[in-house]
Amino acid sequence: MAQARTRGGRTARIEARTNPPPVYLPTLNRVVGPIDLLDPEGVERIHNTAMSILETTGIEFRDATAIADWKCAGADVKGERIRIGRDMLMDLISTVPGRWDYHARNPERTVRVGGRDTIFANAYGAPFVYGLDGVRHPSTLQDAHNLFMMAQMSQAMHVPGILPCEPQDVPVPQRHLELVHAALMLTDKPIKGPVLSETAARDTMEMLRIVHGEDFVDKNVVTAALLNCNTPLVWDATMLQSLRVYAAANQPCLLSPFVLAGASTPASPQGGVALLIAEALAGMAYAQIIRRGCPMVLGVGIMGVSMKTGAPMMGSPESGLMNLIVGQMARHYSVPWRSCTMWSGAKAADLQAGFDSANTMWAVLMGGCNYVVHSAGFVEGALGVSYSKWIQDSYQLEGYYRFFSGLKEENIDALLDDINAIGPGGHFLGTDHTRENPMFINPLQNNDSFEQWEAEGSKTADETGREAARKMLHNYVKPPMPDDQAGALREFVERRRIAYSDRG
Repeated sequence: MAQARTRGGRTARIEARTNPPPVYLPTLNRVVGPIDLLDPEGVERIHNTAMSILETTGIEFRDATAIADWKCAGADVKGERIRIGRDMLMDLISTVPGRWDYHARNPERTVRVGGRDTIFANAYGAPFVYGLDGVRHPSTLQDAHNLFMMAQMSQAMHVPGILPCEPQDVPVPQRHLELVHAALMLTDKPIKGPVLSETAARDTMEMLRIVHGEDFVDKNVVTAALLNCNTPLVWDATMLQSLRVYAAANQPCLLSPFVLAGASTPASPQGGVALLIAEALAGMAYAQIIRRGCPMVLGVGIMGVSMKTGAPMMGSPESGLMNLIVGQMARHYSVPWRSCTMWSGAKAADLQAGFDSANTMWAVLMGGCNYVVHSAGFVEGALGVSYSKWIQDSYQLEGYYRFFSGLKEENIDALLDDINAIGPGGHFLGTDHTRENPMFINPLQNNDSFEQWEAEGSKTADETGREAARKMLHNYVKPPMPDDQAGALREFVERRRIAYSDRG
């Protein structure tokens, strides 16, 4: 594990200039957008279609406790099929908060979700990693540690996540212990919660109570869990068991139908959105049965499907249009929403990876997304995380942050004075305004001459990204944690490891 090195004197001064500590960006408050693609009648059509799906077709909750809860609440229950009247559903989701603070163990890293506020979160769940050497290999715990450390050092990555990759070298029953412990120790930003099992969710909440305190956790958001609906129209037992744990603890879940448009939903932006809205709202409504007023997020993960091969496609125009519609519907219901970005079917940090990611991110942010997941690194249709692409994406986030922050207030009269002073044929490179207001620079973009690029090794974007990732890990500084908290976490994790080992 990378650690900060102790340096002094001239060496330390040089390093401080060349490797300054990160200047963390707060919650992005979007000034640009959002785009409303639908007119009021279009919004009403999507809403009525979603309500009709829940009232007429119904949705399956494949969990005995959930079925009993819905029956007690007054829904029409036949076997596992739940039919929810629109009045009941709208009443339940009316108590979902529209905005909430997302607390980190370091209060300076706390962010806000909802309204015009947007945060960026790490990749999630890839079983493969494209390493610092560029070679693809099964994900390991060390890779997860590295991705947590990079998220800590990134200026624009607000949430390091909980499963930046799926470590294949850790037994599945213990995986959540290692990941939650690492996320809390290696970062001081808000984390996400695992959903492997009800037990994993309970362990996570206990660890968060050690760090934040039981009373604080009960009244504040300290984690968020990503729960996928099995589209079309199935919430399974594993997801629902985790949902009950987090909702009872007053912690939000990103209730996310995983959409393969044309396969798991109709090949129609409007029809697909109506279906996923029905699925997400049903999950959000169930959470309110568990604990009225607990925060929740309307989540989506939208991909198209190639009609030639059946493979998922990222960055397609239709998925962009669907994200715009989802954003408008979330504003209609006054709830925060989540989507996915910066992912690609490419097998390297190449041109396809870049345009897939950009095509997705622009639509998501123009749609007003509040919680942006998979914000860095995904390749291979979300089966892999590339170190090189991760670092490239993280710098791109800073550019998106600058764009959506909008225009700064400026003294136009002073600029007119500069224009008058310079006159025809001059330049503005030496003005005070130019020095004080430099354009955003992505440090990984190469704008040098061909000759200079060639002299410096003719490095590709993939090579430049891997080099920057190694440098970020070298410069990583572990955030402090009080000894009593760190000791209590170690003791808890060790005790639970033994318990899982005893189960065989």
